[in-house]
Amino acid sequence: MRCQFCGREAQPGQVYCECGHPISLSGGSDPYAVSNGFPTPPSDYDKQWMTPDGRSLSSLQKKPGMGVGAKIVLIIIVLAILGAGGFLAYKLIKGGDVLDEGNWKTIDGNGFSITLPSALKESDNIIELNKSAQKLGFYKGKSVAAHITKTNFTSQEKQIVQQNGLDAVKQNIIAQAGRRKINGQQLVPKERGSLIVVEYSAQRKNYIEDTDKVWVIDGMLITDSCIYEVELYCPESDKSKYTEAMYKWLDSFKGK
Repeated sequence: MRCQFCGREAQPGQVYCECGHPISLSGGSDPYAVSNGFPTPPSDYDKQWMTPDGRSLSSLQKKPGMGVGAKIVLIIIVLAILGAGGFLAYKLIKGGDVLDEGNWKTIDGNGFSITLPSALKESDNIIELNKSAQKLGFYKGKSVAAHITKTNFTSQEKQIVQQNGLDAVKQNIIAQAGRRKINGQQLVPKERGSLIVVEYSAQRKNYIEDTDKVWVIDGMLITDSCIYEVELYCPESDKSKYTEAMYKWLDSFKGK
């Protein structure tokens, strides 16, 4: 018997032809069961059909894919992730800008408080001090740094403060500072609120990352029992860039 579709000769017992069509053999039952007058193919009928290049019919069926709504949701999620990443990158970059007041924070230290850029980190940098001075904090960054010390008065100095008042002590310190030179530079002390301030250039190794040649703004706060000293540093070549901000940090200093 031959296949009625392609004409190939069927072998004994063969149910389907090589072309994929069913063969009705003599004495055998028709592979197509008839329902309501229409032939019903077997459950694996699509697997029997082959394309010219050898692929089964089932392999050509359209696979279930992502709907339009799901694609839109996925795009929104991806954009949200990219946006969040961009925002974090922006904050990271801006966080290093010491001149941006939005990145400043108040530090409550041991006996003092001061507002400084958040990019400055506390450091154990070794600084030589006179015997009576106490290091309260050293904060270091790429382009600026801050050093805070405290010198307690002796009992004799406290008595002088009580007898002559803080203003007399301040004027005496201003007079002494005005006679000093640092690296050949004559100091010019000035009063700024309750502070006595001087500016000068100096060599400071490992104070800031950019350079060892720094510009110093040194502020002294005189109290009844001690003198607080705040030294702020920036590259000498960029002092005009940082001076305004450095004075704001200095003005924020408070002794406790």
